[in-house]
Amino acid sequence: MNALTIGKLAAATGTKVETVRYYERAGLIAPPARTDGNYRSYRPEDLERLRFIRRTRDLGFSLDEVRALLNLAVDRRGKGTPVAG
Repeated sequence: MNALTIGKLAAATGTKVETVRYYERAGLIAPPARTDGNYRSYRPEDLERLRFIRRTRDLGFSLDEVRALLNLAVDRRGKGTPVAG
């Protein structure tokens, strides 16, 4: 899968574009690379991460709880980027 625009990422996860931006500001999603035209360019890993965030939020987890779960996954796998709290 190639890089995704913010619109495609949002559509693929059933999330609004503004929600994706909010999760970036909250530190749950790493700031994406930018294209030459300064558009956000998301990786497949970002899609999987946003799907996880979306599922946990739908289950009622708070942002702090989601952050803790993401950090547990990073610790367990030994790769990825910890989420700033």
